[in-house]
Amino acid sequence: MTITAPTKSPKLHLSPLSRRSLAEDATSRLRRAIVAGELPAGSPLPEDGLAAQLGVSRVPIREALIELEQEGLIEFDHRGRSRVRDFSEEDFEPLFAMRSTLELMAARLVVQQITKEDIKELELMIREQECANDLTELSLLDVAFHARIIQAARNRPLTACWRTIRSQIEVWLAKSHREQAQRHLSSINLTVPGHQRLLADLCSGSEQKAEAAMKMEMATWREWLPE
Repeated sequence: MTITAPTKSPKLHLSPLSRRSLAEDATSRLRRAIVAGELPAGSPLPEDGLAAQLGVSRVPIREALIELEQEGLIEFDHRGRSRVRDFSEEDFEPLFAMRSTLELMAARLVVQQITKEDIKELELMIREQECANDLTELSLLDVAFHARIIQAARNRPLTACWRTIRSQIEVWLAKSHREQAQRHLSSINLTVPGHQRLLADLCSGSEQKAEAAMKMEMATWREWLPE
């Protein structure tokens, strides 16, 4: 009986594929434009026009639009044309309920297992919020802070659920911050102290304190609901 040696796979020298990175970059740019209000609700998103503006082919633009639809930021009509989603109060209520449920669960988990590294990174994120250059940056840093709390909970199903609503939360929060500015209120002066108090209670060792602090955070966010 002859035993044939396994064929070795040839060693390839290939350049990294770039289409995916182009799609990711297009997704990031379009997402930020939507969060910032540069692409307001109802704005059409023609693939050819976006491709020309970003200097890419229509393929990564199409992939970016599909990703943004999955994140809940855009909609396709029956002809396949896309536009920025127009959120309503009915859209907000289930989003708020889901966010509250996830973050309260995270608070209870985090207080049991928060590490020095978690605390260090959360403190750094608060300092970054204090130095935010504009409301869009502040909004993204605000949501990133809460995403880091979710990460510190170390619960995969929780993290997966959070990812499905994160971009929508960014849109709502950025819109809320812009409305705060119109009423001459400082979003930084409201956001930073709230996060400092929340972090202190997450480090307290008390699930009751952590949960109460997160409930207060959610209640504040609920009051900022854009009209």
